[in-house]
Amino acid sequence: MKRIAIIGYGRMGKEIEMLLLSEGHTISVIIDNENDWKEKREQFINSDVAIEFSTPETTVENIKRCFQCHIPVVSGTTGWYHRINEVFSEAEKKQGNLIYGANFSIGANLFFMLNVQLAQWMNKLEQYDVEVEEIHHVKKIDAPSGTAITTAQLIIENLKRKNSWTMNNVPAQNEIKVIAKREGDVAGIHKVSYDSPEDVIQIIHQAKNRKGLAKGALKAAVWLTENPGVYEFKDVFLDILK
Repeated sequence: MKRIAIIGYGRMGKEIEMLLLSEGHTISVIIDNENDWKEKREQFINSDVAIEFSTPETTVENIKRCFQCHIPVVSGTTGWYHRINEVFSEAEKKQGNLIYGANFSIGANLFFMLNVQLAQWMNKLEQYDVEVEEIHHVKKIDAPSGTAITTAQLIIENLKRKNSWTMNNVPAQNEIKVIAKREGDVAGIHKVSYDSPEDVIQIIHQAKNRKGLAKGALKAAVWLTENPGVYEFKDVFLDILK
């Protein structure tokens, strides 16, 4: 069992708290604001690993603080990847250990793998055009979601006729249209559609709740304590499941 710090105490932080308690791990500390960082430092540095689901504005500093304290960290926050090179540089300087990811759900990462395979097949089927759609609850801050962006980027890497994505209603021929919707308390729906004059092919991942995200993040946290380094979850999740 591990001593695990929770950074961010919103919906995901509370979901992780319930999971850790149910599985017998120790919650070393819960950090949710700047005062917590000042007042709970001693508890934090006695953690084995941290799980971070906060906000795009605070994530980079949260990760840096983990590096400074030599605490491995799993980050499931999205919307900060424009600063990813800054985090990589800090990890190298401080020998920091990190797993980050757009989605820690096992099902979502299987969806990523199916998405890659389908995009590769579509190189020979130019009659199909592709679109990505995501739906989340109204309190989700970033749009499109990190999962939708990752999905689009994986298509770009594997489908030669696409080299960028856009949220414009009328995309250029080389662009993937990405649609983001905010409705009610939706945990997360992601859909890839290939449309031709004859038919439509779709792959869909629909989260029923946030438990899948929490379980994946916990598995990643335990794995990271034994496998130091900097990883993106989608690249190592099959190893983590072994």
